[in-house]
Amino acid sequence: MRVNEVLDGLSCFSLKTISLGLRRPSELPRYVSYCAKKYDELVGNGLPCRSPLTPAENLTITIPAHHAGGGMSFVELVILARVTKALKPRTIFEVGSYNGLTTAVFVLNSAEDAQIVTLDLPPGAGGDQASLTSDKELVASRHPASVPQALGLRRYTQLLCDSMAFDPSPYLNSVDLGLIDGAHDMAHVQNDTLKVSRMMSDCGIVFWHDYGGKGAFRPLASYLESLAKRCPLYRIRDTSLAWAPAGGLKGATQETGN
Repeated sequence: MRVNEVLDGLSCFSLKTISLGLRRPSELPRYVSYCAKKYDELVGNGLPCRSPLTPAENLTITIPAHHAGGGMSFVELVILARVTKALKPRTIFEVGSYNGLTTAVFVLNSAEDAQIVTLDLPPGAGGDQASLTSDKELVASRHPASVPQALGLRRYTQLLCDSMAFDPSPYLNSVDLGLIDGAHDMAHVQNDTLKVSRMMSDCGIVFWHDYGGKGAFRPLASYLESLAKRCPLYRIRDTSLAWAPAGGLKGATQETGN
């Protein structure tokens, strides 16, 4: 167990924490991570809370009933659906397809002529295993595009490539809505953010999933909080979503290259 994980556990010490550790030890890291993340949110640690938009009262969205896991909560799916419906993006790009649940949300809530592109590792591939220690179980259990296929959705493009090797050039300055939900190690988080920022239009919005988590997710939070010193960047209350206006993000990443 890493030193940071031990410290997180001590910070959330209680009789209930001990009880859970004895009864269901495999669930303890996730419980401690949630408690520590919620504490940070309540006391104002990390990114400030702010919603990316206020949806119209008559806005309607569609959420797939088919839920094949991947970590995105129902509330987070609703937020992404609302933003998609309100923003009316012409091009959507996500890094990290998993089973395609968010891909389906984008398809169901965007215009018929919108372009939706989702990037994930090829089936059977493990990417750069030296840096995927935090995501090996997810990589092994994923079934790219299984949710859109189950729903009969076809209006998207599935790219199969390690994001470290992906060339963003064909999409430069064209993406209006971006989602980064790939590997959580520092190398991938930085790589994915830099490449997505290059693809974004100036008026777009970028989301990251799993912000605020501890343990293996800590590098994501560290990177975003460092980036927030150079551009506006926010978290969404009661979720693990962070977001940034693309204009400021592009300026910050192009100036420093990280």
